[in-house]
Amino acid sequence: MKEGKLQQQGKSMESEGPKTGSEGPKTERSIRDLVNTPFKKAMFAVQILSYILIVGSPVIGGAIGGILGLKASRVGGLILAIFIAGEVLFYGSLIFLGKELVLLIRDKVKKWFKRGKKGEDRDAAPQGK
Repeated sequence: MKEGKLQQQGKSMESEGPKTGSEGPKTERSIRDLVNTPFKKAMFAVQILSYILIVGSPVIGGAIGGILGLKASRVGGLILAIFIAGEVLFYGSLIFLGKELVLLIRDKVKKWFKRGKKGEDRDAAPQGK
């Protein structure tokens, strides 16, 4: 009887997601773990679209304004509208994807700034002569 309960607890603990810190060995988060349902896949696509709109808003707004022959002030307003739409989509998808996306992004950014032993020696304070 007790073994059955322990097995059920073990299964539920396995499905909770990656373990970090003192709970067990640290596993790397991946996008596959994040987008495990069709709805989350759609929200991830919206997240990617929001990145494109935010970063590309000047180019997209300028192109649309050029095609439509808008004045500079209207093109500026169009660029702002595209940027705001990207921000709204970003935070909307972030609400649905939740903490796991934030943790995934945090881990990826930490990797960029992670230093090895050689990096620590190179960045150490210079020794005076």
